[in-house]
Amino acid sequence: MSNLEERMRLAVEWLESNQFSDGAGGAGWGWVHDVPPNPQNTAEVVCALTAAGIAVPRADEVLHLVRRTMMAPPWAAPGEFSGAIDIAWRLRAMHCLGVGFDDPDVRDCVEALIRDQDLESGGYRMSGTVGPVSITATATALHALGPFIGVDDRIARATLRAVTFLVVTTLSDDVRTEPVYAAAQIAEVLARPEYASLGGKRSRRASELAIARVLDGLADDEDCSEEESFRRGEVAHTWRHLSLHLAVSALLYADGDLIFHPTVRAALTEMFDLQEMTPQHAAHGGFNTSSKGFVTSFATKLAVEAMAHARTAVTATVNPGRIFDIICRFQGAHHTDGSSIGGWGNRRLVMNSFTGVAVFVLCSAAALTIALIAAIYRESIGIPSRILFVWGTVFFAIGVLTWATSRFPNVSSGRIAAGVFAGFTAVVLPIVTYVNS
Repeated sequence: MSNLEERMRLAVEWLESNQFSDGAGGAGWGWVHDVPPNPQNTAEVVCALTAAGIAVPRADEVLHLVRRTMMAPPWAAPGEFSGAIDIAWRLRAMHCLGVGFDDPDVRDCVEALIRDQDLESGGYRMSGTVGPVSITATATALHALGPFIGVDDRIARATLRAVTFLVVTTLSDDVRTEPVYAAAQIAEVLARPEYASLGGKRSRRASELAIARVLDGLADDEDCSEEESFRRGEVAHTWRHLSLHLAVSALLYADGDLIFHPTVRAALTEMFDLQEMTPQHAAHGGFNTSSKGFVTSFATKLAVEAMAHARTAVTATVNPGRIFDIICRFQGAHHTDGSSIGGWGNRRLVMNSFTGVAVFVLCSAAALTIALIAAIYRESIGIPSRILFVWGTVFFAIGVLTWATSRFPNVSSGRIAAGVFAGFTAVVLPIVTYVNS
């Protein structure tokens, strides 16, 4: 927990140091430090800080910026932030900043979301009335409208239609739900208390499918960045989703027990590796978009949300007895404990020394059987018998490698593999070659 709190503190400090005035009475964030503050990126950071229980710095100036749809000064960027995705983020931020339903700007945002909902599907487009209905825009609108469900029947009906859209698309294997970011957004929305009970068994099944899709995507080590294209007026945009950050955050929010899932733990560690931890670095504390990316407010705000959900999950699910059980069973400091001897991507092969001995015995028996067959039929099959001898030593080498790796868990698997390879190439193979000459 201490390391988690320290990482969160550094990320928040980076966000605070990269908050700038817009020159028109507002203050906030751009996507990166050299992009002027805008309503959408500012709203995203506001929601992340609120989720982490951290006060928004310069809140009055931030609220002033979030209320606007245009960037200031006017030359900063083309277009205006008036699409459904922008309105939803602004509404979420205003709610986080304590603005109530009686506020004119809040009412305008709610009315716009009700008006912009696609009547046929119940979903939302990113912006305008042209283009595909978006999982991202629909999920964001549901997050924004959730706090106001009990205020107006029209809001309740709109959210019900939107939730139904997400459930139906998930259960019907719609291609829009295939990306990891889309499944993560669905899982997080359906886990909200306002929506968890809507749809009954179908909704719960959709939630389970979305969580499974995210876990499979993380386990398969899929691309951490996925794109979604749309237009704001005459300007084409590409929204680059950071699927790793989104997936970790959504899974921990949907089910805190998943923090013990090997895939989630590996993904959380991978996300931590994207934080800039060098004190001398200009972006110290910020999170990169990927291992080859750069630090952005979007990546950092997603990481803050993920760490906030991780903190909640740890607080709710971890107790001294469970920690003791984990240490006793999975620490791997003793050869009788289970330890990872290899893996592929996020998948790990775990065994202890007893299993290693069993594998060694089986491989040795296989090697001996192959050697006996090669010796018995040496005269009749000729050169292929020598190949069989070599093939038998491969089985023996695998057995030795497996046993040694599980027997000495504190020694690097790479060093053991190098030692076994050197021993067999320098000793065993020359002997086998000599015997067969």
